[in-house]
Amino acid sequence: MTLGEIFSPLTAVIKLVLSFLGRGSHSPHKRLEARLVLRAIVSELPHSIPFYICDENGVRYKGVYAIGLLIWNKGNQAVTHSDFTTSSPLQVKVGRGANLIGARIVAAEGQTVTSATITNPTTLTLNFDCVNPNEYLVVSIFLTGNSRTDIQVTGRIIGQENPIDHTAEEVRASFGERLSALCHLIIIMSLPGLFISGGLILKDYGISAFIHNPDIIPKYLMFPFGFGVMTFYMFGFSRVMNWNERRKYPAGYPLYADLEPPLFENVRGLIRTVFKAKKQWISVSIFDWGKPVLMPSKEVKRRTVDDWIK
Repeated sequence: MTLGEIFSPLTAVIKLVLSFLGRGSHSPHKRLEARLVLRAIVSELPHSIPFYICDENGVRYKGVYAIGLLIWNKGNQAVTHSDFTTSSPLQVKVGRGANLIGARIVAAEGQTVTSATITNPTTLTLNFDCVNPNEYLVVSIFLTGNSRTDIQVTGRIIGQENPIDHTAEEVRASFGERLSALCHLIIIMSLPGLFISGGLILKDYGISAFIHNPDIIPKYLMFPFGFGVMTFYMFGFSRVMNWNERRKYPAGYPLYADLEPPLFENVRGLIRTVFKAKKQWISVSIFDWGKPVLMPSKEVKRRTVDDWIK
């Protein structure tokens, strides 16, 4: 019996699985997705300062914020304006506490005709002539009020089975972000390991063995001890630099370090990111500088019995 005859059943199974997995990607399908890629501060002023931010019409604001929306055709068929139903065009809606003041669309293909119309203070209607496979639109949305407002993308495309709105992914940490948070958490948690491993070394081997014959000490004790010493040094160095900076100013004068979240809040944010995949930002707004921001959870729209029974 040849090797080909031996592995032919396995080869047939692999081909069958690959054909089944690749069937959906090769068959004609439409897949237009919208996701949030940016939240930024354009400009903001404290209410106590007698200045304002004005638009072309002379309307005054205290804060203007930008939200970046990526609309990407991940399917293998073009999506045109006529693919949207008349009753459900492509729209972007902002939540309570925010008002739209402007929008701009930049297309990957320069010949794409696009338009963005604010139909009311909380609804933006988007139009384009054609978005081919792997082409995308970047929509810059400008608003005032609540910069962390919820964003909802609506629209019904004829022939598309997947939802357009993928803005819920904004609040979910990726694998890389969770891994990075885990590494930071391990570094912070190495401080208790310094005292635990150090105590065991002194108890079982003594300080003389630690100084003169460290090779007899197991690596599972030396490694956390050395890692903890390094972390303790970095923490102590930052405290010394902070103390030295405070000496340059009067007592009670606020520094940037005072606006940063405390260590306990940072640890809580890292734990949420690692175990619950929740993203956490530190606000850079002048209204709440340094405050940890945890965006509320948002689920992708799914069909329920309430969609049929009113």
